[in-house]
Amino acid sequence: MSGVTARGAQAHGAREQAREIFARVERMLEAAGGGLRNVYKLVIYVTDIAFKDDINAARAETFRRHFPASTLVAVNGFAFPELLVEIDAFANLDVDMWAVTP
Repeated sequence: MSGVTARGAQAHGAREQAREIFARVERMLEAAGGGLRNVYKLVIYVTDIAFKDDINAARAETFRRHFPASTLVAVNGFAFPELLVEIDAFANLDVDMWAVTP
């Protein structure tokens, strides 16, 4: 899933937007017969690298057990100025990342 944003939601801060995006990703995966356990990689775009702690907190709330591989990228902005975060989530329904033991 690429270019997932919180557009249209009442999410104003970076953490709120990330939470909404992760919820949207989860709903899309569930509709396809999977879940967050199938996410193996995230690319997270932010308009300010200072949002790093907020993004990490939202990611920790969402992926409590095993974090997918993640990249955080700062960008100059998005097409809609109210957006602070955009996420690409890579998932494979045949892979259960939570079944992997560290």
